[in-house]
Amino acid sequence: MPEKILSQAVRLDASDIHLTVGQPPFFRVAGKLFPSGEVLTAQDVEGFLNALLTPRLREVFRKNLAVDFSYVDEKISRRFRVNVYRQRNVPAVAVRLIAKEIPALEDIGAPAALKNFFDAAQGLILVTGRTGSGKSTTLAAFLSELCRRRACHLLTLEDPIEFEYAAEKSFVSQREFGQDFFDFADAVRTAMREMPDVLLIGEIRDAATMHAALEASAAGVLVLATLHTRSAAETAMRVETMFPLVQRDAVRDLFADEFSAIISQQLVTTSNGRRLAAEVLIANPAARSLIRQGKYIQLPNVMLGGRSMGMQTMDAALKAVGHEI
Repeated sequence: MPEKILSQAVRLDASDIHLTVGQPPFFRVAGKLFPSGEVLTAQDVEGFLNALLTPRLREVFRKNLAVDFSYVDEKISRRFRVNVYRQRNVPAVAVRLIAKEIPALEDIGAPAALKNFFDAAQGLILVTGRTGSGKSTTLAAFLSELCRRRACHLLTLEDPIEFEYAAEKSFVSQREFGQDFFDFADAVRTAMREMPDVLLIGEIRDAATMHAALEASAAGVLVLATLHTRSAAETAMRVETMFPLVQRDAVRDLFADEFSAIISQQLVTTSNGRRLAAEVLIANPAARSLIRQGKYIQLPNVMLGGRSMGMQTMDAALKAVGHEI
């Protein structure tokens, strides 16, 4: 059963699969969800899980009632990101298809300004957006090209590992949550003893991890990470509000010093299909000053005045890809 459903998703060029008892499989194609096939029984879903879950993963699912992991189907040569959870007291599965090959930045329409950071010695680059907005793909495209261009140590902390990076000029270490480490903030601090030049944090979920990321940047590492925020202004505000009130002045100063860029993405439907639209804020004196003062609502003005640096607002990005605002 798993191979049949996974193969169907590949044939459909689907981005996601949703499975649960009492409903047919659902596939998301070009951003739209539709059912296909017969209603799944408890035996169907359990058979799917038996093929994917190792004893360790099943124990995690038993304890936490949810588990995330990556799965490679060797027969169809494809990698998947899988989330198993419970709903209405039965198991359910959400599967994200991972691109067979890491695309080039140009092919996904990523902002050209990203290329300015291939040789950056340090700084924090945040790629943000809702789930399914292509954050992981943008970062993978950037890091894949970086590995071809630059002799460095790339270390990734992911949950789970999605893309595998070819070493080429770089030495690559990829660590997976639940298997190679158990806490993101601790893993960032441990990583500093492994002397990375570039550090990917799959997602920053709490203040401890954010502070560790900022400290890593201050120590001379190029740090890349994701957040589920929709704009540069919202991202800067989220960074501040992760922390208690007594720490926020210091956090604003540290973030203003260390951030290099905020890329906030949307995948939108246009007459030419699904396109990537990205708001781009690049650190300059004006942006750093506004962040120190907490005047996030004024950051779009910096982007409007920074077009020569590759900055753009989301409205400009949407117009550029032909999406009506």
